[in-house]
Amino acid sequence: MSIKDFSFSEIMAKAEWLRRKWNLVPWQPTPEGFLAENEFAPLIGTICDEQIKSDDAWRFPEWLHSKIGTLELSKLLAVDYGKELEEFLKDRWPKRMHDNEKQKYIKKISKAIMNALNFFYKEKKTPVTMFENRPYKALEVYFTLRRIAGIGPKKANMITRDFIYRSLGITKSHAWFDQIKRKSLDFKVEDGNFLDMPIDVHVIKVFNRLFGRKHPNRKGWRSELPYHVQDILAFSKLVFPDLPIKLDQVFWTVGREYCDDENPDCARCLIAEICESARSK
Repeated sequence: MSIKDFSFSEIMAKAEWLRRKWNLVPWQPTPEGFLAENEFAPLIGTICDEQIKSDDAWRFPEWLHSKIGTLELSKLLAVDYGKELEEFLKDRWPKRMHDNEKQKYIKKISKAIMNALNFFYKEKKTPVTMFENRPYKALEVYFTLRRIAGIGPKKANMITRDFIYRSLGITKSHAWFDQIKRKSLDFKVEDGNFLDMPIDVHVIKVFNRLFGRKHPNRKGWRSELPYHVQDILAFSKLVFPDLPIKLDQVFWTVGREYCDDENPDCARCLIAEICESARSK
C-alpha cells in the first residue's frame, strides 16, 4: 500500500488526527545555562546534533570549554575537532553505531565545525551579530543560515523552524534565538508558513508506514528520499496549513524514538492509532 491507495477523505482524516494530537508530541528545546551564555556554543551543538544522542551533542560545547578554557573564536579556530570529538564520544557512541560510521561522523562534523568558524572569522561576525535588530521573514533566515559553511539545507531549515517556534511562543526558550533577542530586541521570524519541512530518512520511514508501505532496512528508506518529497510536503500543508513544518516534529520524534527500521515499537508509538503498518501487525 501507499498514499495512492487512499481517498482524499481518508488522507484528510489522518491529517485531522495529527493536527489534534500535535500538542501530545514532546518537544525538546535546546538546553539553557551554558549554551545560552556563549555565542558559539549553540552553533557547535547544532552541527554536532545528528546520529548521536541530542543530549551529548549539546554537552560537547561545554565539555570543550572546560578543556580549552574559552569559546572565543580565535581559540576555537586552533582546535583539532576530530581529536576532541573522538575523546568526548569515546563512551557516548550509540550502541548500534558501527566503527566506520563513527569515523565518518567525526570527519564530517569536525570539518563542518571548522568551516563554520572560518566563515565567521572572515565575516568578522558571530552567530548572534550576523542578525540585525529587525523582523525577518522565515526564508530570509533560512538563506542567511545557508551562507554559513558547515550548515546544510536540513540544519538551516531546522534552525529556522526553532526560531519560528520561539517567535510564536510555541517554545519558551532557545539558546541561539534568546542570545540574539537580548542584543536585538526587534528580532523575530515571520511568515513561517512559507517554510517547508525538512525531509530525511526518519520522515520518509514514518510517512510510508503511516500509509502502509514497508521496507526491510534503512537503505530502503534512504533510496526513496527523492521520490516522496512532494507527497510529504503536500501532506504537511494539509495537516498544518498555518505552519507545515510542525509535521516534522511529529515524524522526527516517532521515527527516532519508536519507528525502528527493522523492529518498530508500535505498542508505544504516538501515532499507532492511524498508522496502517501498526494496524497490520
